[in-house]
Amino acid sequence: MAIKYVFTEPPGHGQTIDIAPGVKWLRSPLPLSLNHINCYLLQDGDGWCVVDTGMNTDAARQQWDSVIGEALGGAPVTRVIGTHHHPDHIGLAGWLCERFQAPFYMTEGEYFYLRTFAANQREHAYWETEQFFSRAGMSENSRKELFGHSDFSHMTTVPPASYHRLRDRQMMRIGNYDWQAITTRGHAPEHLSLYCAELHLLLAADQVLPKITPNINVGPTIPDDNPLADWFEGHRKLLECVPDNVTVLPSHQLPFTGLHYRIRAIIEHHHERLETLVNLCENPVCAQDVTRQLFARELNAFQNFLAVGETIAHLHYLLDHGRVTRTLENNIWRYLRVPDVKGENSDDKYDEERCSHD
Repeated sequence: MAIKYVFTEPPGHGQTIDIAPGVKWLRSPLPLSLNHINCYLLQDGDGWCVVDTGMNTDAARQQWDSVIGEALGGAPVTRVIGTHHHPDHIGLAGWLCERFQAPFYMTEGEYFYLRTFAANQREHAYWETEQFFSRAGMSENSRKELFGHSDFSHMTTVPPASYHRLRDRQMMRIGNYDWQAITTRGHAPEHLSLYCAELHLLLAADQVLPKITPNINVGPTIPDDNPLADWFEGHRKLLECVPDNVTVLPSHQLPFTGLHYRIRAIIEHHHERLETLVNLCENPVCAQDVTRQLFARELNAFQNFLAVGETIAHLHYLLDHGRVTRTLENNIWRYLRVPDVKGENSDDKYDEERCSHD
């Protein structure tokens, strides 16, 4: 079974599409190569609960003005839910909450990441950031180009000053329906999905996308993190607690069915990427060198930042499973494949974990 799209076209500018009773879909523009984000509206009494807001741009604000005035008939926003702290998801949360004096809902990990990033605005890069990318093998020119485009403060309004904490498996009544919070790690520290059993809907945000995969990234904030292991664990959770007959509402591209098939396909994609990486580590290599081999196309500074971070995430997974070693040579981390000797390294554990996804 493959995935199947529920709709062939997204809503137009200022328009919404009805997904289910009391559930609307709108698409907000993004000034990026991935040029949109899906936001969802859940009827909540006489108003609407907003799930993700889009980025802080003039085009996105105009879109909301049009949707609220026309598609929603001027009905108020009763509350705002942020699935995670990335600017394309919560860039207008503060603006909407202030405009309607609406409460803000988020998981604890995401809210404090949001507040931390909003507060950490400097005119120059942190030494930890400089060291992290230098040790990844990124050239001085590449680092300067990246740091020159790393101010994301304009992408978000001032975050709401308070929030209502959402916990894993918590039930939340929105309008006439109960939605269950499901938290996962990997793409973000405490990413939120919402599952409604009665409507057979999974509002998956960035956790499961129909064609592309969410960025799983190691960065200077937690330089020794292993987010890919967390990501695998999150998908095991979804396979166990969300049935396959749901319609998935993703943050990008189109709503679809075939949740379990898609999860298993993404898991297999990452395992294939891991095997490719192992083979690229026959000789000592740094993360930037491996990234160039994995991504054949030309990458701009921001794309390279994401690609290097995802490469490091996969290398750290292999490192934790004993399939590569890491050595600091001339202030650059070099990774080297561990010879495959049956029973003498962690490959058995790695293979067992891989099989657990099948």
